[in-house]
Amino acid sequence: MKKLITGGLVALLLCAATASAKIIRVKFAKGRTTVILKGKTTGGPSESGGMDPVAYHVRARKGQQMTLHLTSTKRNAVFGVYAPGMDLIDGAQSVKDWSGALPKTGDYEIIVFPEDEATDTTFTLELTIR
Repeated sequence: MKKLITGGLVALLLCAATASAKIIRVKFAKGRTTVILKGKTTGGPSESGGMDPVAYHVRARKGQQMTLHLTSTKRNAVFGVYAPGMDLIDGAQSVKDWSGALPKTGDYEIIVFPEDEATDTTFTLELTIR
């Protein structure tokens, strides 16, 4: 039951974060399947506007394998992955590592945010699609 409540809360936070996130379109260098993305998320109390996540959009096809690995200076950044249609991908919620086959063709959204929602952090996200 606790896991269900926590998952629902994470989904709600990610949906709210998506609306205010800075969105960056990911492009791979010709012939490459991996890209390294660097950024900074900011946190803050909800009275001051709350967290400021970073959202990456990447186009991929159904059946491709996506692998994500996130590191951050304060070790507090996590991400969530949405399939086209804003469906959260099972197991890719509030994590630092995830790998799986993609269920649909279209634009995927990866949202990076501070786990504690109150602390700024710089991060590096390694994204591979094969």
